[in-house]
Amino acid sequence: MRSLLLIAAALAATPAMAEDDVQGWGAFTANGAVKGDLFVWAEGQVRLTDDFGGGVQTLIRPAIGARVARDAHAVIGYAFVRTDPELGTATTEHRVWQQVQFVGLRTGSGAPLVISRTRLEQRMIEGREDTGWRLRQFVRLQAPIADEGRVQAVAYTEGFFNLNDTAWGSRSGVDQWRNFVGVGLPLAPKLRIEPGYLNQTVFRAGENRSNHIANVAVFLAL
Repeated sequence: MRSLLLIAAALAATPAMAEDDVQGWGAFTANGAVKGDLFVWAEGQVRLTDDFGGGVQTLIRPAIGARVARDAHAVIGYAFVRTDPELGTATTEHRVWQQVQFVGLRTGSGAPLVISRTRLEQRMIEGREDTGWRLRQFVRLQAPIADEGRVQAVAYTEGFFNLNDTAWGSRSGVDQWRNFVGVGLPLAPKLRIEPGYLNQTVFRAGENRSNHIANVAVFLAL
């Protein structure tokens, strides 16, 4: 447990940036079996940006997946992303994405301890040319801390890497990095909530941007 807290502190630590923003993100994710190893998955997010309410971003992300091993599954999905900043032009983005996720390590009781997810996205913005290809690598650590393991300490890190340049501004290389620390709490037998702090560093040609985010995610297993 002490090791997890040290790792979480390291993930949350980021250098001070010249431009900061305070935001609030809320997400709801549900998944359920269809038949055998096949399942459906859906996520909705609302992000209040520009000092917690000047702008808003809405994301809807449905998908279908299949378990390919005891501890691994593959997923393909679509994402609709609408961004309305406080200043600037609103954009509508469409994404097709594929991912593989697996449990890398379990606790002595068999509960997942380390989870890895690799996602490839094809990003298309309405009214703009070019398709942006982006790779995302996510690693999550979770450890039971109370209530017979139902309460968990949670930390994750995720790097975003652009694989090409686009006419609408995507530059190849590191796009952004997210680090989260929080706690997982049960609300019902198949429902849980994970509030916490998320730091998002966006790498740009000029000054990088650091977003400080109050992040709340709700998960439902059907």
